Amino acid sequence: MANFRTSARTVDMLGRQQIAGIPTAINELFKNSYDAYAESVVVDWLRDRDFLVVRDDGIGMSYRDFLDRWLTIGTDSKTTGGTLRALPIPSNMRRRPVMGEKGIGRLAIAALGSQTLVFSRRQENLEEFGGESSVVASLIPWKLFELPGITLDDIEIPVLQLDPERALSDETTRRLVSPLIETLNRLREVTDHELLDTIEFDLLKLRSFDLASLTRLPGPQLTGLQGHGTFFIVSPTDEALPMEVDADQSRSAKNQASQLVKLLTGFSDTMSKGRMEPEMRTSFIVRRDSGEAVDLIDGDEFFTERDFENVDHEFVGEFDEYGTFHGSVSIYQQEPVVHVVPWQGGKGAPTQCGPFRIRFGYVQGELRHSSLSPDVHAEITRKLNQVAGLYVYRDGVRILPYGSSDVDYLGIEERRTRNIGYYFFSYRRMFGAIELSTMSNRKLQEKAGREGFRENVAFRQFQSILINFITQLAADFFRSNADRGQEFLAARDELERTERVRRKRDKVAGSKRDAFREKLQGILGEFAQNQPQVQISEIVESVDRRLSGINQAGPSALSEALSIEKSAEREIREVVKRYTAERPRGIGLDRQTSRDWAAYEREHEILENRHLESAISSIREKVASATSLTVPLNVLNLRIREEVRAALKNDLELWTVETREIETGANSVAAQVVQMVRAAIAAASHRADTLADEVDNSADLLDEHDLFALRQRVLEELSDELSRQQQSLAPVRAYLKGFESALGGNDWGDELEAVEEEVLALRNQVDTDLELTQLGRAIELINHEFASSIKAVRRNLRSLRPWGNRNPQLRSIERELAAAFEHLDNYLALFTPLQRRLYRKPTQITGAQIEQFLQDLFGERLRRHEVDLVATESFLRVTFAGYPSTFYPVFVNLVDNAIFWLSDRPLPRTIQLDERGGYLSVSDNGPGILLRDREAVFEHGFSRKPGGRGLGLKISRDVLQRSGWSLEVDPRGGLNWPSGALRGADSKGRGASFSIIPPNDEE
Repeated sequence: MANFRTSARTVDMLGRQQIAGIPTAINELFKNSYDAYAESVVVDWLRDRDFLVVRDDGIGMSYRDFLDRWLTIGTDSKTTGGTLRALPIPSNMRRRPVMGEKGIGRLAIAALGSQTLVFSRRQENLEEFGGESSVVASLIPWKLFELPGITLDDIEIPVLQLDPERALSDETTRRLVSPLIETLNRLREVTDHELLDTIEFDLLKLRSFDLASLTRLPGPQLTGLQGHGTFFIVSPTDEALPMEVDADQSRSAKNQASQLVKLLTGFSDTMSKGRMEPEMRTSFIVRRDSGEAVDLIDGDEFFTERDFENVDHEFVGEFDEYGTFHGSVSIYQQEPVVHVVPWQGGKGAPTQCGPFRIRFGYVQGELRHSSLSPDVHAEITRKLNQVAGLYVYRDGVRILPYGSSDVDYLGIEERRTRNIGYYFFSYRRMFGAIELSTMSNRKLQEKAGREGFRENVAFRQFQSILINFITQLAADFFRSNADRGQEFLAARDELERTERVRRKRDKVAGSKRDAFREKLQGILGEFAQNQPQVQISEIVESVDRRLSGINQAGPSALSEALSIEKSAEREIREVVKRYTAERPRGIGLDRQTSRDWAAYEREHEILENRHLESAISSIREKVASATSLTVPLNVLNLRIREEVRAALKNDLELWTVETREIETGANSVAAQVVQMVRAAIAAASHRADTLADEVDNSADLLDEHDLFALRQRVLEELSDELSRQQQSLAPVRAYLKGFESALGGNDWGDELEAVEEEVLALRNQVDTDLELTQLGRAIELINHEFASSIKAVRRNLRSLRPWGNRNPQLRSIERELAAAFEHLDNYLALFTPLQRRLYRKPTQITGAQIEQFLQDLFGERLRRHEVDLVATESFLRVTFAGYPSTFYPVFVNLVDNAIFWLSDRPLPRTIQLDERGGYLSVSDNGPGILLRDREAVFEHGFSRKPGGRGLGLKISRDVLQRSGWSLEVDPRGGLNWPSGALRGADSKGRGASFSIIPPNDEE
């Protein structure tokens, strides 16, 4: 047992009244973990059971540390020159500046709930302390210190030393709760019974919590050979916790962060130069019994140094001891310029706040004023809406509450409201870090409750320096009356003009593209149903009926027959015209529409060259046969010549009328251009004459100095006038050059189409890259967390085996667990060769290794679907150099696809790995690949698989191409179909085959 060495009321005051709220309390615990050299601290709120768990992997506490440091309020354990020894520093880490010195931060835990269960294990191999492997455990019911009429001598806190492997058990809970229940029974004679009943209820509830479940959570652990750190388990939690978390859900719908997120995010500085990775990772995870887990302060959602690549303006530098800024400014991502901003408030004396550094970026609120692409602007804006602000860090650790968007400690938004054009900056459009240090900024002192700095002289100077800096930046770079302000406004106006043109272009092009896509899909749908062929056949068949109705002996028989022929041909051509689509000029197509266009061109060519010609030939033969018996050849010859001449004349006249419209339009445009040119020349001539008259009228009245000044002025004014007129004619010049280029065979519309199609493809690629990045992070996390926990699982399974040998009922459970675990272990071990970072140089890869890898990965699926994966002798012997991370996923993707397409095919089902002439191949006897799909299968988003995402083959080809290899569909096909593959089908069909081709000598 141990006693707190202070009064009960003092404990209550320090633990609750000195902490502003739940986010501040958690932040204070983060600082304690930081001081303990933790690399990770995780807060898990088990919401359905109302337990809050705070875990870190710091150096932890021994039994003596816990008594002398943690259970003693206001110790000097962290201060320089204190009576207790300083904390040891792990050999692989730098010395960290101490974040807490008052000795009350540890009692922030009291603000989170009414009782706390503490577990801590000292890290081994710390020479200063000798190291010890036991876990110290204690249970503190904070409401005990609120009981009236008692002293600390009446309260005893249980403290245990436990074996690490048995520490997190029900037995530990019983041993901690029992003595406290006895204390409560003893106190019933002297204090409030109702409060004692509440404390007892909370203690008994703690017994229902499965401590062993904590070992299954990812993150810091106390068990195992390498386990160390400190756990806090709080229950019941403060009633404000659900409101803090639920506020995040309500705000997230509006793309805003809750107060909890605003105060807990960005604990470590990741924005300053060289601070890409946080020194200590923090998480706040809300877990439900259903398995749902949401990290509210995911580090990927905060700003890092990489985000400065996606800003419009960047400002970086330092303030010296006199408050003067020396640094660089980059406007619209242009080359940074050196800039100095003096501060007059110090009147030449050194500041009390001391020197400090700053770096922040600014993003224009409207896309039309931003230099960022639409997708990048949208992503950075989403982050800004969540966690924008100018954060303050001391030695890399955040000072609360600075940085939260609703804590505008520099009054930026208030000034912007008064005059947006004058002050420019918006606090919600900027992000960055102010770097302080303990050594240089000692007089900037935090308040006791961690609600910011005390408002002493040092802080007021610090605030004044930053306000002056922000205000002066607006004056120097963003106001219209400043030299550099003109540069900003010119660039902004140009961006706005470009964006306006882009939007107009997108609107026009998008409308035409959508209309074309809709028409194309309609035509392809009717092609698929053979509608054009059916309609043409019906017209050809109708000719016989119409010819049979002619009076062959009558004088008009020939005219009627030729009329039928002409009418039928016209009807057929109308059918072809109805199924003809004209690609819009100068409009780029997305990949899906491009594929549809290619399919349409093939079908339309067949329609014209096969069905149209055949139908017209058949009609003419029918008419010739019907007229040859009744009309003399000389009469027929004359009539045909007349018909041909009339048709040629009519077609030429129609074409000429349409073409004359181009001439009329060209003459109209030319007249307008000539008018513009003549008006420009007239305006320039008039200005030159006016200036010449001014010189004539004034020259005799001026002295030598004024005469030269007049000469200089009129020449400059004429130059300005000529420049203005030249600028007005610039669009005309540009279009004329484009027209000249088109006459030379270089159609600017084709160039525009190519550029637009590339843009559309790149937009799709952005989505793909984002998905792959998220997938890669997920795989890395799974592999990392599994590797961290695997040793403990193996050890516990070995420990369970002797019990299973003695208990028949337990034996079957143990064997099933072991088998299931081994299967899972084998699966996740397959991630290892996929990690490029394990292979700094190419390694020798053999076909036998690939075949074994695939058998290990797909063995169960192959057996389930009755698919044989076979490798030829030449494949097993092949050897080549490369990264496993490049080649293994390619084979995985090809075999995975093959299994899918074979799963519902008749037996036998075979996948073959082969090597011929240096080419590696994966073949199957499945349904094969359609001719029109042989290139499309490598495009992003294309998939014939139900629910497929169209990523695998594209990624496989791209990855191979980076190493000089290529992936192609073998046009000869794969393995022969088994007999009866399709009822009534030709059994000579072939499956799919993919060739993996090595680079040639030149490549």
